Amino acid sequence: MKIARPRLIFVLLALVLGLAGCVSDDTGPVPVPSVVCTLRCADPAATLAYGSILELRLVDFTRRDAPSLVLAERVESNPGQPPLVFRLLYNATAIDPAHDYGVEARILFKGRPLWIQSEPLPVITKGHPTVVEVTLQPPS
Repeated sequence: MKIARPRLIFVLLALVLGLAGCVSDDTGPVPVPSVVCTLRCADPAATLAYGSILELRLVDFTRRDAPSLVLAERVESNPGQPPLVFRLLYNATAIDPAHDYGVEARILFKGRPLWIQSEPLPVITKGHPTVVEVTLQPPS
């Protein structure tokens, strides 16, 4: 019986030390920042043909005299029927609070624009939201 007692103490000590390793302040993975976009066509009866392609971008359009810098992009073949809801993930460290960011979207069919957005819709900084609705227009 004397041998069983040290073994019991060893088992209990191992159990306590093992459980101590389970205590953590970690709350899980940090959520990735994103912009959620609901895309609608100006014509509510519009349908998208098979083969349509959605191009959705998060851009920095601070410099009006230069091309926009693309921070995130999503391209979806056959995205479904409007309204379409998509999430653009971005790197939060790439965001400068003094810059202007926006969402650009367009839908192509056989390489030609079918529905477009003429100007980026402001998001993220300067009080702009991260959940937006974009209304696409037919090209002029």
